[in-house]
Amino acid sequence: MAPAPSFRGHQWTYNPIQGSCLLLLLVVSNLLPCQGISCPSCSSDVFVSFQKSLTNVFINAASLSHDFHNLSTIMFNEFNEKYAQGKLYYISATKSCHTNSFHTPEERDKAQQMNNEDLSKWTLVLLYSWNNPLYYLVTEIQSMKNLSEAVVSSAKEIENMSEKLQTIIASQFRKIIFRVLKTIHEAGIPCSRLSSMKFSNEIRCLSKFYNLFHCLRRDSHKVDMYINILEC
Repeated sequence: MAPAPSFRGHQWTYNPIQGSCLLLLLVVSNLLPCQGISCPSCSSDVFVSFQKSLTNVFINAASLSHDFHNLSTIMFNEFNEKYAQGKLYYISATKSCHTNSFHTPEERDKAQQMNNEDLSKWTLVLLYSWNNPLYYLVTEIQSMKNLSEAVVSSAKEIENMSEKLQTIIASQFRKIIFRVLKTIHEAGIPCSRLSSMKFSNEIRCLSKFYNLFHCLRRDSHKVDMYINILEC
């Protein structure tokens, strides 16, 4: 039985204990820190220092999200070249992403119309929703033939980057964490780790992987775009 995800320190972690998504939401809501604590002495120097620190945080996040998208694109291109040439995987790929139900903005001009809180919410929704698929991707991709070690390493690095981005964004927008998890729960994203990826038919298996690579490339582009807007 596949392990269920848990939440610790605003990051998804993996453990062998099955749990309920709804229970997870309730637990997290009790763990969230109190908001609205006033600053006893906020001088102009303190404010400037805070502003510079916040700017540096999002500069680092933007650089990380750019690498996150680039590696996702590299993995998709290599998989497409080695496994999907002449096949019709792409027909279903554009319609079967597990994050489709979120209807997140795909164009920059629409994303720029959102406020920072909503933009950060959708950034975390996408990142959290990829924790389980990335876990299986990293686990299963290592058994695939003719796939370069560079792609396997990239998959592991992408998983690490996703966790780091979650930590950065969640640390700046703590009050929206419950909203993020509630959105994922209401969208019906399963708690279990894509056990359906275990296929006896090789074509179906390759098609599933192609879909994941395609969707990861698309969603990593969105994450990169949203974080770059937040940086500005």
